[in-house]
Amino acid sequence: MARHGPPQGFPTYSRTFERQRDAQAWATDVEAAIGRRDLAEVRRLTATGDKLGGSIADLVDKYVIDVLPSRGQAKSEKPRLARIKDALGKLTVPMLTAQDVAKWRDARLKEGASVGTVRHDLNTLSKLLGHAVSEWGVEGLRNVVRDVKKPVTAKGRDRRIAELELEYLLHASTYTPPDRPDEAPARGLSSLITLAVESSMRLGELIGLDWKHVDFKNRTAHLPKTKNGEARTVALSSKAAAALQALRNGKKVQTLDGKVFDWTRSDSVSHPFRRCVKRAIALYKADCVEGNMRPLAGFLADVRFHDLRHEATSRLFEKGLNPMEVASMTGHKSMQMLKR
Repeated sequence: MARHGPPQGFPTYSRTFERQRDAQAWATDVEAAIGRRDLAEVRRLTATGDKLGGSIADLVDKYVIDVLPSRGQAKSEKPRLARIKDALGKLTVPMLTAQDVAKWRDARLKEGASVGTVRHDLNTLSKLLGHAVSEWGVEGLRNVVRDVKKPVTAKGRDRRIAELELEYLLHASTYTPPDRPDEAPARGLSSLITLAVESSMRLGELIGLDWKHVDFKNRTAHLPKTKNGEARTVALSSKAAAALQALRNGKKVQTLDGKVFDWTRSDSVSHPFRRCVKRAIALYKADCVEGNMRPLAGFLADVRFHDLRHEATSRLFEKGLNPMEVASMTGHKSMQMLKR
């Protein structure tokens, strides 16, 4: 009997021959086919048929159909799976190596993807391969992501929003320049900012909020689907409730149908928010000139929308809530994130 070891994630193959020279020739041919990554020839020589699985693209497609709908992070994982399919999809299952993943990692970083994004991509690939091995029993597959070094995450952001900065942000979110009436801010932006800093909800949770899940009487907002896959109910402060009521009155909403905000995707908020920050800085500097005051260094510098959630979470701790109470409000699962 001739037996061939499993290089690069291939399973062990064995076959019985009457003559030793035939067994040696067979082993040499199998090794050569593996070296060429000729899966069709490996299948012919080893009579494994389709047990080796198809391509990485096939795995992605199956995962999107069978697994993704039940996951709470489906929205964020779908584009990551698309990137995996685009970069590695043509490789057949046993051909995927740690070197292939490492090259993809480096290419993503080189093209400008953030360290955090690349780490998320690698984690999604690891979930895909792990599921294929444990749940689908795909042969010839190993979770090679475990052998790949992930890029080091930079120090987490700890940007706090000062009260004066928030005042100017809210002012800019409703301000239309007298000489440029066509540059009116996006409708609902003021309420969105207020809710973010008052409720600690994520941007995706805010723009996915339905009117039917807002309880003005008990001042709560229910989130049936969140990033971590668990539903939660968020208490609304008086300011948050007032912001929602003002938005409802402005839209003249009479029914409980529909979304609270008009945005459909989180990235569609980025541009109006950046424009709001620039306008807030300009308004602040103009007020400083008029009042003959020196502007504060770093005023609204490097502010991102997610910093509003960070500010809201920090304020909950400052009110004396313990980590478990804060986590129930914010939906954080990592105590490390709450500690920061």
